[in-house]
Amino acid sequence: MKRIALFRIWIIVTMFARFIIKIYAFSRKQQQGLASTEEYEALMLNLAREYKRNALRLEGLLIKLGQFLSIRADLLPPSVLNELSELVDRVPTSGWDKSRAILEAEWGVPYTQVVKDVGIDAVASASIGEVYGATLLETGKRVALKIQRPDIEKIIRTDFKAMRIVTTMLKRTSLAKSTDLDSLYRQMIFVIGDELNFQTELKNAHYFKAKYADNPDVYIPDYYDHLCTNRVLTMDWVDARRITDLAFLKENNIDRSALAERLFTMAAEQLLFGGQFHADPHPGNVQIRADGTIILLDFGMVGSSTAQDMATIRKILQAFISLDYDGVVDGLEDLRFLLPTANKHNIRQALEKAVTFYLETDIDTVDTKLIEKVLQDIQLLVKNEPIQLPAEFAFFGRAASTLLGILQILDPKIDLFTLGKPIVIQWLESDGTTIQNRYVMTALNYGKKLLNVPPLLDNYLKEPTRKRLSEQAMFQRDLESKELLHRQTFNSGVIILGLLVGLFGYVRPDEWLFWSGGVVAVVAYFNSRRLGRKIRHLARQDFRV
Repeated sequence: MKRIALFRIWIIVTMFARFIIKIYAFSRKQQQGLASTEEYEALMLNLAREYKRNALRLEGLLIKLGQFLSIRADLLPPSVLNELSELVDRVPTSGWDKSRAILEAEWGVPYTQVVKDVGIDAVASASIGEVYGATLLETGKRVALKIQRPDIEKIIRTDFKAMRIVTTMLKRTSLAKSTDLDSLYRQMIFVIGDELNFQTELKNAHYFKAKYADNPDVYIPDYYDHLCTNRVLTMDWVDARRITDLAFLKENNIDRSALAERLFTMAAEQLLFGGQFHADPHPGNVQIRADGTIILLDFGMVGSSTAQDMATIRKILQAFISLDYDGVVDGLEDLRFLLPTANKHNIRQALEKAVTFYLETDIDTVDTKLIEKVLQDIQLLVKNEPIQLPAEFAFFGRAASTLLGILQILDPKIDLFTLGKPIVIQWLESDGTTIQNRYVMTALNYGKKLLNVPPLLDNYLKEPTRKRLSEQAMFQRDLESKELLHRQTFNSGVIILGLLVGLFGYVRPDEWLFWSGGVVAVVAYFNSRRLGRKIRHLARQDFRV
């Protein structure tokens, strides 16, 4: 069923339609002062879980879109980002038989004429491709075969059509005021479309291979170009472990602090000095050999930064150091963070208020209500003003946050500001302008104070009270009941629609429509019964905090 175009479009569009209706209903409730931030996050978390279930069932674009949205901190709460991030490593394999058929179709000969000792169990499975181990007949070397999933291009092209419909629906919501939906849709097509063509990944791999050719601390596998196609990549097998395998590091006497410093330097150079950077550096793609060599894998998702953008960021930093907030806002506009309708005056005031508050206030003694008020003002501004995160900077943020997580695992006491100082100085002076060290230190000190969550605020946010837990538990149960009722109502509609489609197929006659409508109606009927049992079970439960 999941390969049928109409079925996929129906599931995707109706799922997002339900999401829009629920969020709209909540926003009306919020306007009346009957909803809280906690309720909003609970709603979004439930929607994210439903999305994840459908993504794992349908695969295709929903998996990729979930991964794409998991880096959009400008659109979604942290709890939702964490939920969607689980889509990275949970894609089921399609099986060797189907992968073998693709391999032989791409090579044009039986695979046994090219490789032997193929492991029929995939060593890795992602949304676009799967990886198998084999031995190359011509050289006897062990290689990794990355093979595109069956029908994945057709599936994703179908899903693009569904998402075009969803984008059109979203244009009628308040999201259209603060987000360039057409740009977001184009970003999605551009990013995922590139991943569908393995030749693009091959080109990216050659770029990084050349970049680190003279660096003995970093290794990029060799690719066999004559065995690489749009749907198959053949590269040297790498015997290595995830860089976060602490037991492996200890066993091979690899200094974790020194390794973290090397990894930070490598990543900082990629991110700051223009060109391309690895945009998906999770531990599966950043590995370590027993001799301490860092291995970089999988270049399907690569970001880029232009010299012009990096020069603008330098100007923003210099404006920030001199407290030139107009210069900061102009720089954000140049970097495409602000849509044309953004109120630059309001953004400047909010920026000045936030910076002044954190730099001039004694956080240890300030009233928590004042902190909360400032944060609410900033949150309201971001919500109301048309501020967006361009795709290239979304990649930048994803790469940076992922690497920071790895660095914290390798060395929990790592001092990123001290470590980054010489690289930042080099970057600031890379345009030929000498920046005095005191300005650099000012920027680093500001950044350190702004990025460190004040202990008082941290304790306030993490301090659970019985009343808050009670309200949250009651809300969660009510939310689950309403969610089940909505789903049951929706299923009733699907049953009626399925019967009508089946009836139309019977009258026409059209056997495909008849059986499709009948199957959808039957499945929806049994799902409705299952939901009814859940509702009755939930109603009989005793409520306890």
